Amino acid sequence: MQHRRPTLLASTLAALLAGGALVVELTHGRPAAVVPAPAVEPPAAFLPVPAPVEAAAPSPVPRASAPAPARTSVETLSQKVDRLGRSANPVDAFAAYQLVTNCLWARDHEGWMARHILPGDRGLLPTTQQACGDIASDQVQTRLHWLERAALAGVHHAATEMLREGPDGLGVSASSDPDAPENADWKQRVQAALDAGVRTCDADSLESRVNRYETGQGVPPDRAKALTYWVAYLGCRERLGTSADLAPSAAGAGDDATGRMGGALSAEQIARAVAEGQALARDAQPLPGDH
Repeated sequence: MQHRRPTLLASTLAALLAGGALVVELTHGRPAAVVPAPAVEPPAAFLPVPAPVEAAAPSPVPRASAPAPARTSVETLSQKVDRLGRSANPVDAFAAYQLVTNCLWARDHEGWMARHILPGDRGLLPTTQQACGDIASDQVQTRLHWLERAALAGVHHAATEMLREGPDGLGVSASSDPDAPENADWKQRVQAALDAGVRTCDADSLESRVNRYETGQGVPPDRAKALTYWVAYLGCRERLGTSADLAPSAAGAGDDATGRMGGALSAEQIARAVAEGQALARDAQPLPGDH
């Protein structure tokens, strides 16, 4: 790179000499021709330096807004009953029936609880508002339909609930007559529900069969069949893990009930009844999600 400092000095000196000649000419009375000074290229050192361009500040990145919290809607009792009742699962239908029935129980026993339950213990039972919420009257009227659908599918405890409700949902009492001719269709449906419960290992249905054949409730007494259902009852209780609460006398084939029902039977009849009862318990198919 060449330094341009000597050129600067020569240019400056020429300019001064030209200026001096002009002065001399003026002092001698002659106008001096104005000789334009040669254009002097400004030294690189004095060239204007462009102002530094400041780097543009980075645009602030917008912060992602936090997602709005999901709105959770609390399912009301009425909505829950409706959802369960519309389900194709008979276990859900029985749950819908139970919710409405709990509401009716709390409503009908509200005065009774006030008179018979100590104030400190009332918190253990749901109030009418807690049990009923916004359950609608049409859901109350539909509860027996849900119950029967569950019972005919073999949902555990549903068949005996159907029997307890009676033909009109008012319950079976000493003054009612389930055997009246007008209740024949209802009785037939109850028996079908109990049969379905036997096929799903419902202990309630099996126990009902034991009582029916041992005492002759609507059928001729049959000790062999009673024993068959009793052995199946014990087997289902063991399958479902609920045999721990059985009395010691009902622990197996040598229990009092087996001895009572088999007292009038031959050894061969007892062996056949026990084998059939064990097969019933083994082949039964509880519904998924039922208990």
